Amino acid sequence: MRFLRNTIAFLAVPAVFAAGYGVVKSFLFFSVSLDGKYIPFWVGVLSYIAFQVVLYKPIKTYIFGHEISHAIAGILSGAKIKKFNVGKSSGSIVLTKGNIWITLAPYFFPIYTLGIIAVCLCLGWFIDIKQLYGYYFFLVGFSVSFHIALIVYILSIGQPDLKVYGTFFSYVVILAVNIVVFALLIALVFKDAVSIKNIFFQTCYNVVNIYKFMYNGVKEIWFVFQKTK
Repeated sequence: MRFLRNTIAFLAVPAVFAAGYGVVKSFLFFSVSLDGKYIPFWVGVLSYIAFQVVLYKPIKTYIFGHEISHAIAGILSGAKIKKFNVGKSSGSIVLTKGNIWITLAPYFFPIYTLGIIAVCLCLGWFIDIKQLYGYYFFLVGFSVSFHIALIVYILSIGQPDLKVYGTFFSYVVILAVNIVVFALLIALVFKDAVSIKNIFFQTCYNVVNIYKFMYNGVKEIWFVFQKTK
């Protein structure tokens, strides 16, 4: 089973990188054409980076979000929580069932960013939040930067979660789902400036092209090989 998972992951790598390139390209194109409305987002991104570099890594805050992500994924999968613990440098959760989404959820589920978006949407039902958009974009940028920076750090020191389904396979899944989540986030947060439809079609175009390129390359190599026989 692990061999099959690794084979699928290996074949999916070009598509994942093509999709990532498409999403990042769309985001950067959107970013350079911004007016001042979204500057607080970038201030938030840079503020978290400065916070982590100058002060410290808020590991306990990350661990709490990490275990909550396991819990939410478990509840959505029909599992029950038997034990939940968060310490200064580690945490644990015991659920009545497990699957790949429960195991890897914390690595692609930006829980604090989604929490900020949910609070903003709820407030929008009761008050006019346009005057709060600057704070909203700042917090989204800060929390996205928090998610990415600490996920990279946590993965760099090794995580037992990745060994459950195989490290290579888990990395590919984490990268792929993060790309999808990031695309959905930018379309949701910047909905008046970004089209998820355009991102989707651009991504599909990139994925198809990279597999075409690979197919043509393999065909050329095979043709040369046949001629030399």
